[in-house]
Amino acid sequence: MKFGDKLIELRKKNGYSQEELAEKLGVSRQSVSKWESNNTYPETDKIIQIANLFDCSMDDLINDKITNVESIQRKNRNNVKKIWNSLLEFITNTIDMFSKMKFIEGLKCVIVILLLAVILNIVGIIICNSAASIIANIFTFINHEVVQTIREILKNIFHLVWFIISAIAIIHAFKIKYLNKYEHVEIKKEEKTNNNKTTNEEVVFVKNENEKPFEFLEILAKIVIIFIKIIAGFIALGTIFTSIGLIIATVVLIACIPTNILFLWISLLLLAAATVSIEIIVLLIKFIFNKKIDVPLSLIIFISCIILSGISIGLTALQIKNIELIEDKSIFNIETKEIEINYKDNLVVKSWGLGVDNQYKYIIDNNIEENKIIISRDIDENYFKLFTRKEKMDNLPVIIVEENSTTDVKNIIDIYISNLKKNKLVTFNGYGNDPLVIKANEATINKLIYNMKLLYLVEEKKEDNIIDITVRDDKVHFINGLEGEYFAINDSIKYDVEDYTCKKEIEITEYGERINYICDYEKEDE
Repeated sequence: MKFGDKLIELRKKNGYSQEELAEKLGVSRQSVSKWESNNTYPETDKIIQIANLFDCSMDDLINDKITNVESIQRKNRNNVKKIWNSLLEFITNTIDMFSKMKFIEGLKCVIVILLLAVILNIVGIIICNSAASIIANIFTFINHEVVQTIREILKNIFHLVWFIISAIAIIHAFKIKYLNKYEHVEIKKEEKTNNNKTTNEEVVFVKNENEKPFEFLEILAKIVIIFIKIIAGFIALGTIFTSIGLIIATVVLIACIPTNILFLWISLLLLAAATVSIEIIVLLIKFIFNKKIDVPLSLIIFISCIILSGISIGLTALQIKNIELIEDKSIFNIETKEIEINYKDNLVVKSWGLGVDNQYKYIIDNNIEENKIIISRDIDENYFKLFTRKEKMDNLPVIIVEENSTTDVKNIIDIYISNLKKNKLVTFNGYGNDPLVIKANEATINKLIYNMKLLYLVEEKKEDNIIDITVRDDKVHFINGLEGEYFAINDSIKYDVEDYTCKKEIEITEYGERINYICDYEKEDE
């Protein structure tokens, strides 16, 4: 088989066009065409480049007796003995180099390589953990345990890949900085000792199958590339979902443009983000399938999207500045809603999602029966529903008062749209920051406040029959966590494991004594 016919098969087998091959060799497409038609032969340096590019020897290319192109590369790929010999040769050269180096030079070499390994390890931990978390978060629609399992598996895979990459980088750096220099010096010495003469002969380094001190790394490098492509596939998959979401959001916002010009600027911003996402997907797919990337076009797209994003953000900020934030209670039919509960067993009443969660208004009404509690809240039941649920905090029974939205979503959207047309934005809680109102007789109120103080440090203000309570901090803090249960009623701890204890410290604050428990696994001295 002639040289030109081999070149055609090798080029097509590796997925290159004539233009791409010409670009890699630094020649014109016409030159490649002439070589393939066997009209001309490339110069020696170009044959060397072709041999290096297609992982074969010069003899494989120019020897017409060799007719099977696939056997050329298969021979180079599957020669395990050659890879093993190259590894042994590398180890031998390394030992030989250290044996001839001065102690200080050898120590410096080891320190430099160790520093490089430490730096790569730190960078690897950051990159691998971050990448594993980002990819695992794509599967948040699955339960938490599965996401955690995926994250741990990906972390282990990424750390293995990073270890291989680091090993290749360290060995390559070692070869360039030390081993190559050592070999070069040895060659010079041999030239000088040959009849005390030096020669000016031109030395051409040809990629020969018997001279590959790094061939044993090729398998590892290919494995790394496969894993990198798998990672790129996961990223592309996540980016596809992101792009779909951005496109849907853009379409929805475009439909809202008649409501307020603000939606036009936001839709342009999302359109730029969607374009960048699609371009990232294209680049990742081209990388995975070894296709040529049009770098100038990609840069133009990215720069254009950045400019469009900057303009959109600026116009959005200007428009938001013109929008008035209002609390329009007129849209609600507000009435006082009451819930009755009975006090027992050191009960604590706590709010969640009602105005300011940490503010309570206790009203003393001695006409109410003892141990009867009335919780009230101004609410529009067409939009919200008041309800309670039971919990335990530090072994105290807790009634948590919450509200849920029950309104028709369309009605809420209509309210927003009608106000946005006037450059107004309604805060939809409609109630401001009203505290939770708790009514009971004086004895019950005192018990409720006492129980609240077992859990929290509070600021207390009393005027006539009204006591305002604001929660400022937790009463008890556990440093290093707690391996057991805490009982607030008598300030005691039940440990779950042996050899575990908590040391108690009292801290004086503006709102009373705060209890700090410092916990560890060491027994306190008796």
